[in-house]
Amino acid sequence: MRIFQTRLPAAGVLGACLLLAAGSAAAEKLVMPKGMGGVPDIGAIPCEIFNEMMVVGPLGTRHSLLTWTAGYVQAFTGRSLQDVADAADVRNGPWTYDRLADELVAYCKANPQAAARQAAVNLARTLGVGGFPPAAGAAMP
Repeated sequence: MRIFQTRLPAAGVLGACLLLAAGSAAAEKLVMPKGMGGVPDIGAIPCEIFNEMMVVGPLGTRHSLLTWTAGYVQAFTGRSLQDVADAADVRNGPWTYDRLADELVAYCKANPQAAARQAAVNLARTLGVGGFPPAAGAAMP
């Protein structure tokens, strides 16, 4: 019994030292990727950065922007992106996941200086939805 009493405090001190050492090692400076500016908001990044992200991880990047677009459309219209797509003109084919994502990617590729948010606005307008605020710096209609 006496062995445990003398070694237990020493083990506690050693454990505390290890925790402190691990905590200070993990406190390295966080460096955000170029273009993110500390904002984890894919709609806020320039399309130029989005295009670079597409090279590294095309499927996840496309999905992230499409998911963000769905929330953006819902916030401004009160309708889901699915409802908006279902009500849109389908003369050029149905608005599938791939077609919606391809539209976003194509917009950013053609407009690298635009914010990725503008790709979402462009898609919504293509689907027949208006009422979105103009891009920063754009002339008011």
